Formats: sequence, C-alpha cells, structure tokens
Amino acid sequence: MRHIILTIMGTIISGAAMAQMRHLSLQTCIDMAMKQSPTIRMANKQVERAQALQGTAWDLEKTELSLSQDPTSGGSPDNALSVTQSFDFPTVYIARRQQLKAETQAERSRLEMEQKNVEAAVASAYFQLVYQEQCLRNLRRQDSIMTRYRTVVRQRMEAGETGRRELINAERLQRENQLDIVQAENEAENARLQLMQVIGTDEPITAADELLTPIEFVLPAYNYQQTPEGRFSNDKLQAAERQVKVEKSGYAPSLSLSLRNQMVISSWNPYNEDRSRYDGGNFMGFEVGVGIPLFYGATKARVKAAKAEREQLQIQIQQEAQQRESQYNALLSRCNAARQRVEYYAENGCQWNDEMVRLATAEYEQGEIGYVEYVGILKDEIDVYQKRAEAINEYNQTVIELQRLCGTK
Repeated sequence: MRHIILTIMGTIISGAAMAQMRHLSLQTCIDMAMKQSPTIRMANKQVERAQALQGTAWDLEKTELSLSQDPTSGGSPDNALSVTQSFDFPTVYIARRQQLKAETQAERSRLEMEQKNVEAAVASAYFQLVYQEQCLRNLRRQDSIMTRYRTVVRQRMEAGETGRRELINAERLQRENQLDIVQAENEAENARLQLMQVIGTDEPITAADELLTPIEFVLPAYNYQQTPEGRFSNDKLQAAERQVKVEKSGYAPSLSLSLRNQMVISSWNPYNEDRSRYDGGNFMGFEVGVGIPLFYGATKARVKAAKAEREQLQIQIQQEAQQRESQYNALLSRCNAARQRVEYYAENGCQWNDEMVRLATAEYEQGEIGYVEYVGILKDEIDVYQKRAEAINEYNQTVIELQRLCGTK
C-alpha cells in the first residue's frame, strides 16, 4: 500500500510540474533553436567575419612620408618632402577579392548546413520526447489494468476461489510495473532536457504533441551535390580554386609611386650655401618604380601547396559523397523496414491486441481461464503498444535523418 501511495503522489507532483511547463509545437521549437542555438549563432558570426574580411582585399602597404635635406646642394630637388606609395599589380587585388568572396559564400553554405543539422536535431529530440511520453502513458495504462487485476484476485481469494499465492503474484506484477513507470519517467525527463539543450534554453518546456504519429514526407532522389553539405563542399572547393589564383598572382610585378615637393629649411645652412628655392615656386618631381620578381621560388612553392590543398579537398569531397550515398541507402532500408512494422500495427496488430484483452478479461472474471494465462495476455497487451511506439519512433528518426541528409523537410 505504501508503494502505491508513493506512486500516486509522484504522479500528482509530476502532473503539477508538467502543468507549469510551456507546451511547444515542433515548429516553435525549431524557431527558438534558430535564434538561440549556440551552433547557429557561431555560424552567423563566421559569416559576419568573412564579410568583414572582404574589406582586406585592397590592403595597400603603408604610405611612406620622408623629408630629405642636403646642405651642400643649395636649393636642389635633394631638399624635398616625399610621399611614396607601393602597391601590388591590380590583378592581385582582384584575385584576393574573388577569393574572399568565395570564402564568404562557403560560410553562408556552412550556415545553411548547420541550420539543417540543428533543425534535424530538434526534430529528433522532439519526437524522442513524444515517444518517451507515449511509453510512460502505456505503462500507466498497464498500471490501471494491474490494479484491477489485483482487486479481482483479492475478491476471488476472499470468496475462496483462489489462494494467497495468486494475490502475491498480482502485487508483484503491479510493483514491477510501478518500477518501470519510475524508469520511464526518468527517461522522459532526460529526453526533455535533451530537447532543451538542443534548443539552447533553460526554460522548462515539453512537447505539445501527445499522440505519437508517423511523419508524412515525400523522399526526393538523392543527389549529394544538391544537398546543403554538398553545396558547402563545392563552395569550399571554389574558395580553394581562388586561393590558387591568389598565389599565382605572386608572379605579377609590384609598383611604386613617389611624389616630391621641394622643401628647403633655410635656417639650417652650416656651409653658407645659397639655399633659396627655385624661381617659379616649389619644385615638384616624381618617381615610378616597378618590382620584378626575379626570385620566385617561394611563390612557386606557395602555388604548389595551394594546388595540393585543392586536390586534397577534391578527394575528400569524393569520399564524403560516397559515404553519404551509402548512408542514404542504409537509412532507406531502415525506413522501409520500420514503415512495414508501423503499417502492421496500424492495420491489425493493435486491434487484435485490444480484442484479446477484452475477451481475456471477461473470461477470467467468469472463471473460464486461469490467472497465469490472464496475466500473460495483460503483459502481451502492453508489449504490443510499446512495440508499436518503438516502431513509429524508429520510423520517425530515420525519416528525420533522411530529410537532413537530403536537405528537405
């Protein structure tokens, strides 16, 4: 009796706690995750960083400002204020710009891929919670059946129709089912905490859906290049191609331009030279220089390394495409097997099970069957509903993974 009271109190407390939680739909959970998930937030920051780095494409060297004075040359152009600017050949900046834009596009593709991954993770955690809650309801339903069974056994024992051994067995079965309820409650709580973690919230929440139903979806033909992961890999390859061009631009010459404005410090004349300015104003001169890469061994090595990185990425993409193709086929087989189980329980399994329990209950109360046979039917009843819930959950989880793999909903 003490165990029964504790179970009832635990159920009441659990129900009160559930009433205080927010009951959220799957779409609401996904929307929250898109805003709060650390993974999505970090991916957004990566896009912002890549966009900011595009401004470094036109990174000119520092402008050099110099003052030269020759007290022995009078007012010649050797006395001048000079401004010198060095810069790479224009094609170098264009190559850098294109490479940085490719990096930004790759980060956008990464963001899309992470969004699909988080969406799938939320859906998986959500339906896992619905499944655990369904298992808990099945066990609680079984507990009511066991309570009724125990009451009938006690009445039959008081009427002298059975012995105490049957009552002890009935109490044992009810106690074992109560222990299963406690374990199921713990698993449901773990599933709820997992959903909260995926969403990125500390607020107590639970699934709004109480009925565990199969997900309806249309599976498209699989094409790795059209998936978010495939697009991300292709964009990374494009960025690697652009990097090769950036390294090749190291063969281009560099340019420099100097402008000189005559500037004579007349008060500084240690040799008593005539340091007056040229007639007609300040003398303006200029100098143009070209840097020719005579020693290009380092540039050649960087080009070779960039090509090797590009080829390595190509091999990696090919390997990933093969792995995803195999994963898709394996998931498709699992999905088909789970769907057959779901269809069986939907068409016949549960109806037959309910009819068996109804007939067995009537026959047992009328004394037509013994308690061993009746208890076996009762245990089979909950087992059928648990198997049905397990089949639906297996089907839903494989559907979610297939949708994530294909990048669809």
